[in-house]
Formats: sequence, structure tokens, C-alpha cells
Amino acid sequence: MSPSRSLLSLGLPKDVLAALTRLGYETLQDLGSITAEELSEEVKISIGDARAVVSRLQGPQAPATTLLMTQSAALMVQKSQKILTKCAALDKILGGGLSRGQILEISGPPGSPKEKIALNIVSSFAESGEETVFVDCQNAANPAELRNSLEKFAKNADLGRFIYPTRIQTLPELLLFLHHLPAILESHPKVSLLVVNSISFPFQSTTSFPISQKNSIIDRVKQALSKGAASQKLTIVTTSQLATKMINADGSPGTFDTGARGVMLPSLGPGYLPSSKSYRVILSPDGLTSG
Repeated sequence: MSPSRSLLSLGLPKDVLAALTRLGYETLQDLGSITAEELSEEVKISIGDARAVVSRLQGPQAPATTLLMTQSAALMVQKSQKILTKCAALDKILGGGLSRGQILEISGPPGSPKEKIALNIVSSFAESGEETVFVDCQNAANPAELRNSLEKFAKNADLGRFIYPTRIQTLPELLLFLHHLPAILESHPKVSLLVVNSISFPFQSTTSFPISQKNSIIDRVKQALSKGAASQKLTIVTTSQLATKMINADGSPGTFDTGARGVMLPSLGPGYLPSSKSYRVILSPDGLTSG
């Protein structure tokens, strides 16, 4: 089957097709090598329906089956390899490192090593000859500083050429970037990692938005990340600031007037993250050198 073929060609039930298109899946290539379990969890369809979709994706193959199977085996070996964050505690939590096609959100207070861990992951990909698109949403560093920081952390003066830095400061710019992400990945086939630094920053402009509009925007971001991780097997790392959330005495959400206590939580809720392939980590420093 041609990977550019529309999902309409599979003859799927209308409810299953509608669920797929709502999340941005339009062609066979968009689904890539997703498993039935991942598809069921992500699209919220039954495991039986998910297996039927995967079965139709595989379909009757052309004589090139042997070559495709060989390529798939090579890709499977690559995907099974864990990517080190070079933070021992985090690698342990992740079962030895970050798996390809997964999404990791790193949150923490000012001064915590969110960006350093993100750069560590970038260096792990670069050391394998793979490239990264690094999106800075808070104007934290210019491209030259970013490359210098990567080379400093990795102690390798050659790694800066594996990173494509870009700046995004507004929510419309972020949505436009994510819309064009498939084309960016197609034109840069060696890109295997996307880092979105301070992803919560552009959303500060949505505080006055109606909740339905904000949820719609968050869902668009989720669809774009899910599609990138599933179809291109892109690994994604985001960093986020923490915000104080007030909790009433009975445990319900409160305000600064009614709340009995405050807790530090990621500024952006979990709604933008695909639930079946995402990790959320909060860095909590215990002192100047430990946490």
C-alpha cells in the first residue's frame, strides 16, 4: 500500500474513521508503525477496532515485502534502544532512558536544570548522528549560545551542527509551527528529536480566553504532538515552569482568598500531552547540588 493513501481507502467503520480524523490522522503514513494497543489508548476506540485498523494497514503486501520487513526490523532495533537523559535518577524512573516516539515533559522551579537535561538528551541524539529541532518559546538563548551550551555540556565541539534552533514567542506562532511540523520533518529526515523549551510561556495569553477556546487550542497541540510521535516516530521533550495552585481545605480547587494551601504544579495541565506515550517529571531541588 502507498503510505500517502487516504485512510478512506481502508473502508473503516464511520465511527472509527471519525475518531482518527479528529486526532489529525489522514493517511496511512500518519499511522506509521503504531501498535493496536497504542492506537486504542490514543484514539479511545476498542482494542478490537484498533486491531482491525492495524490489520488493514498491513494488508496484502507487494513483492517488496522482504525488504520492508528488513527495514522494519532495523527500525525496531533502533526504537528499542533507550536514549539517555544523562541524569541518573531520571534515567532510572524512565526504565533506563527515554524511548523513541515518547514524549517527556520536564517541569521545575526557576534555577532547576530543566534546560540542561533537555540539552543532555539533545547531545545523546547528536552523538548518534541524529538531529534536533530546538524551539525556544521564551527567548532564553540565541542560537549561538544554544550551540555553545550543547557543546559545553557534551564536551564535544562538533555537536552544535546537529541542532536547528528556532524562536517562537506567541501562541499563533506555536500553532503555525506545529501545523508545518510534518513538512519540516520531511525536509530534514535526520531530525529525530523535537525540544520545545518553555512550552507554557505562549499560553500566558490565553488566561482571558473562554475555557472552550483554550481547550480547543490545547487539543490542537495534542493532536500535532501525537501525530508527530506516531507517524514520524519523533521523540519530543518539553520544558515548563511551575505555577502555584491553591487548594481548599476539602481538596477542591481554590483561589488565593479561599485556598487553605498552595501546591506547585506545571503551568500547563496534562491536556496537551497524548496520555499513552507521555511522561511528566517535576524537578524538586533539595539544595544547591541535589534534588
